[in-house]
Amino acid sequence: MKKETSFDSEEENSGNEEVQNNQKIEHQKRKEEITETIPNLDILKSITKTIISVLEDNKKLGNYKEIIISQSKMEFSSKNIPSISIESYLIRIQKYGKMEGNTLISSLIYIDRLCNMSKIKLTYYNIHRILFIAILLSIKYNEDNYFQYKYYALIAGVKEKELKFLEYIFIALLDFRLFINNDIFEKYNKYVLNLPSEED
Repeated sequence: MKKETSFDSEEENSGNEEVQNNQKIEHQKRKEEITETIPNLDILKSITKTIISVLEDNKKLGNYKEIIISQSKMEFSSKNIPSISIESYLIRIQKYGKMEGNTLISSLIYIDRLCNMSKIKLTYYNIHRILFIAILLSIKYNEDNYFQYKYYALIAGVKEKELKFLEYIFIALLDFRLFINNDIFEKYNKYVLNLPSEED
């Protein structure tokens, strides 16, 4: 049975409008302070932009409703669209997972590979799980040190048993092909680094 991705959400205190506005301002300041200390923030923003572009393109497909129904039967799909945005989710993963920039680039390659080698299409219902597992596999393949499953499950907002299951499904769909040659890596790396930011 599929579970919703769980995340702690802040509840705004009830009160007059001025108090609520002050709380929103303080919340925004805290958010900005946090993001300023996040490594690889430019890469995270570029990956977010790339993924959202794919998701929006898929939404425009004539058979999008059928895609949602078919994808809902697959393991990566949530019953509801997670409340956390893709960018906030990536920042959360980076903050607590402490990945290298190359690991993030590799995860994007794994997601492309997954979509090319299976019937999976990216939707707002499945992207969070797919994204996290791609990053987890990339961490384990590319980095010398990584945390235990229990810790990653807390970051992802899923149960440890589900995390292990999703990892197995993902890697099996990739036919256990995690190696990325330099030419492909550089192609993706240049694309992500050269993607214009929102400010440009």
